[in-house]
Amino acid sequence: MTGEGVRRSLFWTLLGINLLVVGVAVGMAALMVGRLADAIFASLMKEFHIQADMPHHLFVTALWRALLLTSLTAGGVGVLLSVILFRQVVRPVRGMMAMAGRVAGGDYGARVAGASSAELESLAESLNRMAGSLARLERLRKDLVANVAHELRTPLTNLRGYLEAISEDVTPASVEIIASLHEETMRLVRSRPADVDLDELVRRLLTVRRPEFEGKGIAVRMAVDVKGFMRADPDLLAQAIGNLLDNAAKYTPPGGDVAVEISPIGGEIRVAVSNSGEGIASEDLPFIFERFYRGDKSRSRDSGGAGIGLAIVKEVAGLHGGTVGARSDGGRTTVWLTVPTAP
Repeated sequence: MTGEGVRRSLFWTLLGINLLVVGVAVGMAALMVGRLADAIFASLMKEFHIQADMPHHLFVTALWRALLLTSLTAGGVGVLLSVILFRQVVRPVRGMMAMAGRVAGGDYGARVAGASSAELESLAESLNRMAGSLARLERLRKDLVANVAHELRTPLTNLRGYLEAISEDVTPASVEIIASLHEETMRLVRSRPADVDLDELVRRLLTVRRPEFEGKGIAVRMAVDVKGFMRADPDLLAQAIGNLLDNAAKYTPPGGDVAVEISPIGGEIRVAVSNSGEGIASEDLPFIFERFYRGDKSRSRDSGGAGIGLAIVKEVAGLHGGTVGARSDGGRTTVWLTVPTAP
């Protein structure tokens, strides 16, 4: 139904309701006149000692005239009230319909002003909240598309940088490097649980990122307190640990240092990546693993991250039954994930 059709239907509905009320009242009055007129006439004659020669029909006629006049007046008032009520209702409803049409067309910033009644005011607030929720969902959708592209681009950028270094004879094409590039490529197209050697996995990830660290003069050290294999998805684990290393490389100042520590914690193994630098504000620290969260709102996606890297770390740890954590103090930040050891 079109907007004009809705307004017309609403007007006739309101008018019909008012006229129905008037009609019921008039009908009851007519019924009372028809049944009680004679008795009232006789009672009045007796009470005021009026002679019976007064024409009975004059009294009844006067009653019917009064009833007719009252009915016409009530009907007119009913129509007038219908028009007033219609205008009071249809004005905010028209605004809500226009706002809903704009939202349906993709304008999630559309809002409707307050209404004249508490019920319509509540409806207007609900519509505004709905539009706000849709706007947030649309923003998240756009961010998700951009962030997925960003996360897919990261390993491809690593591959391209290393291949360019090899082609320009900056880095020798050793067997170790070729194997690392091959593993990085395969990680993009497969996912499977397997026995994982964390020591070897982390060293391979560091090898791929060596040009970035060396380009900024960052010293990297690694401490391994465990040996052997654990059962995990090597590709997901590589993505998570790679994100930790990427964060460290991004936020460590030139000439700083990065430390990677692999150690047993109860029945789990913890992989911790720490770096020197400015650190994370205490008010931001509890939220760094949330999707799309970036502590420094002035950072762009290119310089400050997409806000999804650490969220992926949290998801990967959770899929393996592990946890994540972070601390930042004294100009040093440490972020870690834990995964259960293989049975």
